[in-house]
Amino acid sequence: MYRMFLALAALVASVAASAEPVWQAAETKHFVIYSKSSNQRIEELATDLEKYDKLLRMATAIDEEVKPVRVRIYEVDDMSDVQKALGMDYTTGIGGFYTSNSLGPFLVTPRKTGLEPEHFTPEIVRHHEYSHHFMLQYFPATYPGWYVEGFAELIGSSKVMDDGRIGYGMPARTRGNDIAVDWVPLQELMTNESVKYLDTYGQGWALTHFLTFDKERSAQFRQYLAQLTAGKSFAEAAKVFGDLNELDREARRYVTAGTFTYRPVKVEIAKPVIMSMRRLSAGEAALVPQVISYDDDDLDAIKKTGVRQHELARRERNLQRIRQVVAQYPGDPFALHFLAEAEYASGNYAQSEAAADRLLAIRPNDVDGLARKSLAMSMGLATLSAGKASAAAAARALAVKANQLDHDNPLPLLAYYQSFHEAGEKAPKLATEGLMQAVSTLPANTSARELLVDELASEHRWNEAMAWLAPIANDPHDSPLRDSARDKMDWLKKQLAADPKTKQAEQAAN
Repeated sequence: MYRMFLALAALVASVAASAEPVWQAAETKHFVIYSKSSNQRIEELATDLEKYDKLLRMATAIDEEVKPVRVRIYEVDDMSDVQKALGMDYTTGIGGFYTSNSLGPFLVTPRKTGLEPEHFTPEIVRHHEYSHHFMLQYFPATYPGWYVEGFAELIGSSKVMDDGRIGYGMPARTRGNDIAVDWVPLQELMTNESVKYLDTYGQGWALTHFLTFDKERSAQFRQYLAQLTAGKSFAEAAKVFGDLNELDREARRYVTAGTFTYRPVKVEIAKPVIMSMRRLSAGEAALVPQVISYDDDDLDAIKKTGVRQHELARRERNLQRIRQVVAQYPGDPFALHFLAEAEYASGNYAQSEAAADRLLAIRPNDVDGLARKSLAMSMGLATLSAGKASAAAAARALAVKANQLDHDNPLPLLAYYQSFHEAGEKAPKLATEGLMQAVSTLPANTSARELLVDELASEHRWNEAMAWLAPIANDPHDSPLRDSARDKMDWLKKQLAADPKTKQAEQAAN
């Protein structure tokens, strides 16, 4: 869930000095950092984040020209604020999290953890969570859960050395005590989608380290992941390793040797790192707790009534507080924008459209306002007994206008697709391609992703549907959304197997 020096002075001069810390937003090439820290601290945060983004790009050989999706970073005071953002009023040990919603991807990390500094620092949390974003944003595929966490631990534990280089692959000391005790044999781990009693963080890090720095096994592991992404079973994909007993012995020797290879990497980033800095408006600052608590995943995916009702109640409390804050700042553009988002997520489409109208009265060409109004209008089509076609066309026109104003914003693309989908019309190829672009831009937005999966399934594009569904179905964290995605994945596989075209292809191959 993720900017410096003399040139920065002119940019931050407009931020008023105050005895009380105020929320500021600093924008860099890859991030928007929200923090109540000092300017110096924000500079340090920005530099650190950009360096780790560069490290990830170097480690994965991603093209520097790939257009980034800026990740919002919310630096809260401590881990108790993280728990509150998750709707928990008790200590869980969760240090931070990464997620996405209609506002885009974001991380919530603490300024301090309150734990032993060397082993569980805010930096480790921040780097770990950003690694999740990087993997999902730029390399969406089918991954074992242990590797998702192991990759994040590999990056999270890489530290800045005294000479300024980053020690890529430094040992994760926070996980050392658990690895030998809780080791799951690789004969089981590599051949099963999930295993009990697995320490996804500890063994996940150790195995990821081994499979990253051992040249021969690294090549085999890349083949293993490619096989999984191609739809092979875990057991079938694991054949690329040869004798799994030998693989397990090698991995154990590697881990128990007590020394780990790491690479000192010189990471250079462009300066000034911070491109702009601003003080948040009063309304936007007041809404930060609600913004980081905001969730718009489809509640229908939660099958257990009690769990669904609990989440519904949490969202309703958040919405009520949003309404209260917006009432205090009725002319704040961000507040109106966020209210439109939250009302829409709760199914209050008329209220969402009204909030969008208030925003557009202030900013007639606000892209998010236009797109959200379009979406709200589309969702209201089902209640119309007459004039549905003209209403859909009006919603579509707003989406087109928003897209013309900002080609990179995914919300107008989603709105354009919905203007067909909610009207009961067949979405044209252009609309489906736009939906794909929206999901690619916001890969963690599960609602849009599920829309795309359903569209592809309606066209009998089973393999494509499964590929787009895989990131949810293979989420390493247990959740109702993952359970629902796995049920749909099983259904898609059955449809693929029963499809006459599949049978014809199999016969031709034989």
